[in-house]
Amino acid sequence: MKNALLFGGGSKWGASLTKTLINNNYHIDLISSSNFEHSNVDVYSIDWNDCSEQKLNDIINNLKTEKYDLIFFNQNSGGGPNDIYFSPDNDFPLEYWNSAFWVNSQLTYYAVKRLTNKITDHTKIGWMLTGLINGKDPEFWKFAGYASVKSTNLHLMRGFAKYHPGIFFCIQPIWFPQGEEEKDANSILNTIEGLDIEDSGKTFNKDGTIWDLTQ
Repeated sequence: MKNALLFGGGSKWGASLTKTLINNNYHIDLISSSNFEHSNVDVYSIDWNDCSEQKLNDIINNLKTEKYDLIFFNQNSGGGPNDIYFSPDNDFPLEYWNSAFWVNSQLTYYAVKRLTNKITDHTKIGWMLTGLINGKDPEFWKFAGYASVKSTNLHLMRGFAKYHPGIFFCIQPIWFPQGEEEKDANSILNTIEGLDIEDSGKTFNKDGTIWDLTQ
């Protein structure tokens, strides 16, 4: 049985990925704010709206798994400012902006650092991204805050791939059509399962093809 650590994955599409991993012989340590119950899953409860570095450290220190085959960051705290918050009469609250940046990006950096002793050369460490980080479409300004945290994660992944043991990658899901969650989860798992050391630092579409951010 393989071991996976998931950040997020207790509800919505993330729960489909968690169940797909379980069905493919993974034991899951799940860090989630949801009440997810399933065999072969140990849930570590977290309040994403009140998650300090110390609380992150406490959770990581309580993880019983010695080594992971997969670590995947799928938590989503949104991000801002977006859309209407660029108008003169709308200010995006700074505390929300800081909180979203911490949960979506900074937390992943510190998590990898704290998990170093549970990562081997063959551990796969991934982030879920979004096509919104491609700046060729001017209309994507409407999602500036969300795109910014995902763009940060792309560069964090590349930095870790250069200096840190493990196989680091990002997934561009494109979209998740309603009713096809299980199909997409299986496709992403197949992509992850196929990664090797030479793939560290690369970005992939959910079907396993390379995501070319220049197009």
